[in-house]
Amino acid sequence: MREDKTKKYGSKSWAFISLSVTATGILTYFFLITVALGQIKVVDADTIILNKEKIRLHGIDAPESEQYCYVNMKSWPCGKRATEYLKKLLEGVSIPSLHCDIFSKDRYGRSIGVCYIGDKNINSILVENGWALAYREYSRDYIPNEKLASKRKIGVWQGDFVEPWKWRLGVRIREAKKVGCHIKGNISSNGEKIYHLPKSKNYLKTKISPSKGEKWFCSEKEAQTLGWRKPKIKN
Repeated sequence: MREDKTKKYGSKSWAFISLSVTATGILTYFFLITVALGQIKVVDADTIILNKEKIRLHGIDAPESEQYCYVNMKSWPCGKRATEYLKKLLEGVSIPSLHCDIFSKDRYGRSIGVCYIGDKNINSILVENGWALAYREYSRDYIPNEKLASKRKIGVWQGDFVEPWKWRLGVRIREAKKVGCHIKGNISSNGEKIYHLPKSKNYLKTKISPSKGEKWFCSEKEAQTLGWRKPKIKN
């Protein structure tokens, strides 16, 4: 009698196919999760990239990446710490769990919105934990969260800082007074090192960027020793 191979191997064949489909499904799942995680990027503490779309978090303003704050007259990188906090908050979060309600576009072409992990508002979490401020110029939504962080003295509220919107304009006076160094060491477009005293004409306009080698000085002697000079007086 001719052997019925279908009957003999049929169950094993289906088991093999089922196992293959299951394995493929698992691999596909992990592949999709990996791709999804790769689509979430933190630019800084108030800006993310989601599916290639740059999103500025609405109603909040976080310390800039290069910004320093002060605790007991000692500086600490509050900007980097704020960014690290948001990265940790989004660590392991997949695309389906993260969604943003977009309101508009800003002048830089970024989308403006409120982002959520599930039902948790990321914007409010950042403010409530002291890693961003309520950006009152655009919204008053997060003032209660800011007051709570200030009361608890956490994040930037544990010491002294310049509001991010003022820091971007070059305001460092409050920081400088705290540590007793108020002379601005600026590097001009042609590489000249010039220091400005508070009474100098361009003092308030002058921005200091440590990443470019610019510095704060505690005395004119210190500035001169390191190669900076006074602004030239125009006749």
